[in-house]
Amino acid sequence: MSLAEKEFYRFGEFTVDGVQKVLLHKSKPVALAPKVFDTLLILVGSSGKIVEKEELMNRLWPDTFVEESNLTFNIKQLRKALGDSARQPRFVETVARRGYRFIANLDEPIENIETTLTPEVARPRFSRIYLFVPIAVLLVASVILALWLTGHRYTASAMSAPLLSTPFRSEKFATGGIIRTVITPDGRYVGYTTETGGKQSLWLRQLDSSENIQIVPPSDHQYIGLAVSHDGKALYFVRKPLTNPPISALYRVMTFGGIPVKLVDWLEGTVSLSPDDKHIVFIRCKYEDHDNCSLLLADDDGKNERKLLTRERPIRLSSTQFSPDGKSIAFASGESLNGGSDFHLMSFELASGAERQITSKSFFDISSLKWLPDGKSLLLTAKENHDGRLKIYYVSAITGEIRPITRDATDYIDFSLDRAADKMIATQLINTFHLYVGKINDVSHPRSVALARCGVTFDPSGRIFYEGNDGDLWTVNVDGGEQRQLTNNASSDIYPLASPDSRYIFFASNRSGSVQVWRMNADSTNQIQITKTEGGFPVFVTSDGRWVYFRSSLHQTLWRVLNEGGQETQVSAGETWDPAISRDAKYVAYFLRDANDHRLRIGVMTADTQTRIKTFPLADDTFAEGQIAWLSDNRSFYYLTMNGSQSMLWYQSLDSNLPSKQIATLGNDEVTSFVLAPDDNTFSFIRGRWIYEAVLIEGLK
Repeated sequence: MSLAEKEFYRFGEFTVDGVQKVLLHKSKPVALAPKVFDTLLILVGSSGKIVEKEELMNRLWPDTFVEESNLTFNIKQLRKALGDSARQPRFVETVARRGYRFIANLDEPIENIETTLTPEVARPRFSRIYLFVPIAVLLVASVILALWLTGHRYTASAMSAPLLSTPFRSEKFATGGIIRTVITPDGRYVGYTTETGGKQSLWLRQLDSSENIQIVPPSDHQYIGLAVSHDGKALYFVRKPLTNPPISALYRVMTFGGIPVKLVDWLEGTVSLSPDDKHIVFIRCKYEDHDNCSLLLADDDGKNERKLLTRERPIRLSSTQFSPDGKSIAFASGESLNGGSDFHLMSFELASGAERQITSKSFFDISSLKWLPDGKSLLLTAKENHDGRLKIYYVSAITGEIRPITRDATDYIDFSLDRAADKMIATQLINTFHLYVGKINDVSHPRSVALARCGVTFDPSGRIFYEGNDGDLWTVNVDGGEQRQLTNNASSDIYPLASPDSRYIFFASNRSGSVQVWRMNADSTNQIQITKTEGGFPVFVTSDGRWVYFRSSLHQTLWRVLNEGGQETQVSAGETWDPAISRDAKYVAYFLRDANDHRLRIGVMTADTQTRIKTFPLADDTFAEGQIAWLSDNRSFYYLTMNGSQSMLWYQSLDSNLPSKQIATLGNDEVTSFVLAPDDNTFSFIRGRWIYEAVLIEGLK
């Protein structure tokens, strides 16, 4: 049955026109979003009968998976438009655990508007006038409603993007290996980066023929950003070498191939071009106290850089985009180091230099954003909390209203739109991380034990505690037996650390709104928060179990606190990346970057005086810090390096001037955690990779 099978309904002072899809109140149009109007039409058409929630959702969103919260939102908006109340309903009644029912008395449904007119024989002079008056009213009402929606409602802006008013339709563009994607303005081509054999390259695919052209050959670089000019003639990409230090750069290459031209050094992955392609806006992060990240503008050749705004540490910037009229720049600003939801969508006016917050909604992270063609609304990919899904959201830049438009269990990390906004190429993200256990004398044959994310620890008995792939803490034996979940809540519980006496498990959690150190018994009982201010991630417990050392999530400095809580005391003056403390608590080994050449090194300082006594160059030309694990002699440690294609395990002694000794290769995947058991031989680590899958989307309704 069509939603508009009955053309007109009247109840009280309202008239429903199912043909024009207009709700009138005293002959004046009432603004309703299309799905909200359809909800009303279904309920009115079943007046007096319960319409089950499942039936409503199936009729409103056929062949599309949506959450029940979308239906609840529709009902709420409908009641608001009707001036109705959920507690004392006059029109729409909620039937607990079942659905909804329209309870108002209806005037007789009108199949044909002429049936309500006085017969011609009774009033011949006015019959023609009466015939046209209601039609004229409806036509005028429709025009007024359309104008009102265009000027004031965010749903009207959404309708300017065909993608949002077209039934959901998507198809796989590629599975695995595709990392960055961008669609050309005409919607005919997709530029993408792919990885094979540890090397990445840039390609172009014609969508109609599926023909692929290699634009930039494979190299030992990691692509971190991709954009296309508005005229479709040039591709812009940001990449960095997998070396120490990893200096990123922006390049421009002609869409169908040519020699890449380097434009800008030291920038993040997000790049946007002005509507006339004459300027580029990008982000550069120095990670300094008074210049953590800055928004910069430059000419299309990379010259005449101009700093637009700067954020102090720990605030960072991400996901910047020129508005369609070129007068403003949207960007994301905030911090996620403390585990809270402090990222905001912002706008910068180029003429005045003024900033404003587009929506009051905040997120844990915003990874990508794009303007829709009308210039009054945007799409963005974001997650609301640490363990939330990366969804695509619609945002009105006029009203600040926001709503998710993807409701599946997929993480959408990035996307690109064509000029008309009727095609989207989106990148989805999944991972393959597992917990492994092995022996140092047989490093090459570790055994997979369980799914995991990051953070693992041994207790003195050899039992393993780790963060599962669900953001909760788990425990398991070294053989994979007796697996048990320890925490279960909506917040993230990560980086477990066992006390030397096996009594406690310390861990980091954002239950209080920021990352703080918590403590629980080894059996998961008596979970209490022990830090209140600085907070961070636990890294060491003294042998007497009295002190807990932790790394500040905001400042990357080392602190300590009593195991029952109390005053938090800073231990290190400067940054200590991924610190590890010797078992006798005398030394701290940590990663650092040299102030002159920015190369990664390992420093060792005394825990009591914070005096650096050793600095070791990394044996492998790694571009990212790994993990450090002290041996029981308190004079040597293992450490990991990652050079983009392999994770290597090394041995370093404080008493030797010899280079680090290579112990083993831990594979081509990323290693997020590495720990050594008290016996110095058993080790555990978490290894896996992030898999990017590209999908072509032509409808999100």
